[in-house]
Amino acid sequence: MKIGIVLQSNEPETVWNALRFGTTALDADHDVKVFLLGKGVELEQIKSEKFDVQSVVKTFFDKEGEM
Repeated sequence: MKIGIVLQSNEPETVWNALRFGTTALDADHDVKVFLLGKGVELEQIKSEKFDVQSVVKTFFDKEGEM
């Protein structure tokens, strides 16, 4: 299945959950593409002690997800 995720938030919990969903879908052999829109383009600057966004981003790319 092909899955598209539109990410238009820079809220750590929202981004973290969206990318965890994408990573889980990649683990199930789905094709996943994330499109960054609006505040979502600030993905690399998101910092949170509770939600490790940067780790999830790295895992998403390591599993060959696309943005």
